[in-house]
Amino acid sequence: MRTGVVDFQSDRLRQLRIAQGLTQAVLAEKLSCSAGNISKWENGFSYPEIASFKRICDYFKVPEDWLLEPPIKDQGHTPSFFRSQVSTPKVAWDIAEARLEWLEELSFKLQESLDFPELRIPCYSGDEVGLIDDADIEFLAEQCRQEWGIGTGPVANVIQTMESFGVVAARTELGYVKMDGVSRWSMLDDRPYVLLAADKASPIRNRFDAAHELGHLVLHRKISKEQYQQHYNLIENQAHRFASAFLMPAESFSFEVKWPTLDGLLSLKPRWKVSVAAMIKRCQDLELIDSDATARLWKGRSARGWVKKEPLDNSFEFEQPKLLQRSVMMLIENKILTKAALRKHLGMPEPLLEELVNLPTGYFSDEQRNTVIDIRLKPRPSKARPADLYGTGSVVSFHQKHMSE
Repeated sequence: MRTGVVDFQSDRLRQLRIAQGLTQAVLAEKLSCSAGNISKWENGFSYPEIASFKRICDYFKVPEDWLLEPPIKDQGHTPSFFRSQVSTPKVAWDIAEARLEWLEELSFKLQESLDFPELRIPCYSGDEVGLIDDADIEFLAEQCRQEWGIGTGPVANVIQTMESFGVVAARTELGYVKMDGVSRWSMLDDRPYVLLAADKASPIRNRFDAAHELGHLVLHRKISKEQYQQHYNLIENQAHRFASAFLMPAESFSFEVKWPTLDGLLSLKPRWKVSVAAMIKRCQDLELIDSDATARLWKGRSARGWVKKEPLDNSFEFEQPKLLQRSVMMLIENKILTKAALRKHLGMPEPLLEELVNLPTGYFSDEQRNTVIDIRLKPRPSKARPADLYGTGSVVSFHQKHMSE
């Protein structure tokens, strides 16, 4: 007869260990037990005793109830799309997958109280990746812009634009700079999720990664895990082409590239918020330059030392997700839940929870209320238009659900 904490959820422990990149042996050392015990607990062959159970909670900084609650996981067969380099170790993929599962669970629990933005993402109707050609990709990138009403100019903020139309996004440090991100359509709520690696030092490349993951959501919603494994390189190239087309629309971008030179492309970087490398590839895709001109640009870029870092990279800020952050703050500020109650409900390790929700470190630990100073806007002159005074921007909108729903 097995003893211990009988409601202990073995999948929770496996999630915790993998999400933090720990082996069973390392975790056993942290918890002062044997690796065999960790294996038995994860496989459900035995349960941890009370003392071990409390050590698990203390080490991972999770509420006890959360380890007794079955994980809310997508049990479907949709693939997770990983943007990574060939040399990326498997542990990086496992960490990203586990944290993506947590992102879905966070969103699912928050949607019990809140209505997230309406899902409006045009998708490729077929399920054969080999039939998707460049013309299809260009069309779908243009259709996405039209559906979202963002015109043909530069996209001000890729992540927040995606959130405005139904994507749930987060950034997290995975510990591996060669892993760029992961995305998938979740069967939990039929909603797309994007998890971006925050390990990169370049906001420009991180922004392109977001557009790349959007490409997977638009182009590859209906493909199977088997197709993804068989056609990985083709699928990644298609998402890359989509990101280029989405960020640099053919007609408007071509109009601004009079004669592609390194200095000319660099001058466009602040406006289009893409790397010179991405612009060279886009010029090649649009046949604005021939193969000889393309080779000269790549060689010149390398000669200038721009391969690892380009000029102006540090002049941009990282785009930050806002949807989950605003969701949590709305529940707390409207006194639907206290910080402590919401923290317990969401469950997962506090540092990672705050990171995934894009909250300040220690947010859930700080129960002190700041004094609110009542400041109001002055009345605007009757002839002034709001856009003239403040410019334009996109707002992620969602509403509190009625309790009867």
